[in-house]
Amino acid sequence: MILAEAAPRRRRKRGWGFKLLIFLVLAGSIGGFSWLALKKEDPAETFAVLEVGRGNLIDKLADTGTIELVRTVEVKSTIAGEVRQLPIEAGDHVVVGQLLAIIEPDPNQSLQLYQKRSAVERGQLSVQEQERDMGRQKALFDSKMLPTSQYEDAQMRLTRARNDLRLAHLELEILETKANLNPHAGPGTGSFSAGPLQMDEIRVQAPISGIVIRRGVEMGEVVASGLSGLSGGTVMFEIGDPSQMIVRGDIAEIDIAKLELHQDVDIVVDAYPDTTYTGRVRWIAPVGLKQPGSPIVTFDTEIEVLDHDPRLRQGMSCDIDIIFSRRDSVVFLPIEAVIERFDGEGDSETQNKGRRGRFLAYVVRPDSSAIDGTGVDSTAVDTIAADTTQTDSMLVVAAASDTSALASAAAPDAIVSDSVVVADVSGDKKTQPEKVVLARFEEVTLEIGLETSTRIEVLSGLKPGDRVAADPELIARKLKELQTLAGAETNGDDE
Repeated sequence: MILAEAAPRRRRKRGWGFKLLIFLVLAGSIGGFSWLALKKEDPAETFAVLEVGRGNLIDKLADTGTIELVRTVEVKSTIAGEVRQLPIEAGDHVVVGQLLAIIEPDPNQSLQLYQKRSAVERGQLSVQEQERDMGRQKALFDSKMLPTSQYEDAQMRLTRARNDLRLAHLELEILETKANLNPHAGPGTGSFSAGPLQMDEIRVQAPISGIVIRRGVEMGEVVASGLSGLSGGTVMFEIGDPSQMIVRGDIAEIDIAKLELHQDVDIVVDAYPDTTYTGRVRWIAPVGLKQPGSPIVTFDTEIEVLDHDPRLRQGMSCDIDIIFSRRDSVVFLPIEAVIERFDGEGDSETQNKGRRGRFLAYVVRPDSSAIDGTGVDSTAVDTIAADTTQTDSMLVVAAASDTSALASAAAPDAIVSDSVVVADVSGDKKTQPEKVVLARFEEVTLEIGLETSTRIEVLSGLKPGDRVAADPELIARKLKELQTLAGAETNGDDE
């Protein structure tokens, strides 16, 4: 009985010991994991950087325009009538004096010409009569049988008749020249026949050499005279001189201050996007106009096309880049990598309008302790970010694990080391800029030259190859937060 009672008591003691052992193991494991978690430090925050480049800067204004011919002429008939012949089509090349159309004049126009020719004939008859009378009067005057007053009257009548004949000749010549009569259309100036006069055709000729832009009439139509003061005449043809072309555009008033005569312009026609034509600003409107339905004031601007290409035609749309200034082989940064600070009380956009502040950037300080034997800063490569495009030659840095992949795509003159690969890549490439920690950024003041919408010229403060923060506003905010935190800790220690 005693042995039977002791056995259960020993089993109960072993059960409590086993439970205690399990508890100690679990507590130690949890404590170890917690200690490791607390001991492990969070990775330092890194920020993207980019490299200062050297290249060309162009300050330009991008706009659109339409190609037009400098010289266009509307051709009208000087005589009203019906169109009988139209040997010219739109798009044909014509020369000065070339026949464009033949018109049969209306009866009123024919009658006007007949009256002028009749006036010439009457004038000639009158002159002949006065000359015969003058001969008789002179013979009597020489014989002392005619008073002086009568002789002078005969001279005056002869002079008046000659003047009338000269005027009739001039009126007829102007009318026939205006009508461009066919050679067989009837008797011309100085030819007077007893038979019926004829005026069969009026010739419409080209006033200039060029291209027929538009033909406004068809066979059988009746056209009005271009000399009519009421209708202004019918436009039969429109001829343009293709030797001189312009691009007409509307420049907004915000950009007109930079616009000057004789500035260079790059022209890209929508129909030929692979060809860039050169131009020059030739005229700027002195008065701005508001487009219908828009509050923006624009100034009409004409740009002369210097390249003569027969493919260019009136009415083509094109893109224009007006070059304000150009810099070749200069140190530059993307405009997003530079911040402008204003000293003083006012910091609003209204208060700082028209002022120029200090330009700042955050350059990456060299870390001599982190530079290995190859001269490459390997500690700077903490993480790699994507989706950043650089348009000039730059350095592409990759981690050692990606050495083989990058070396195969790198240029032949790439430098391969144990830690990184540095490849010289030219042209438009998508690259992955490196990132560095906040402590390595240092604020520098820049002297700025030319500013464009995308880039900014650095005159002093940086040199090609320097690395700067891609987002200086973020760096400035982080540094300010650190300064605020350090100031709060110092005040707490003092208390």
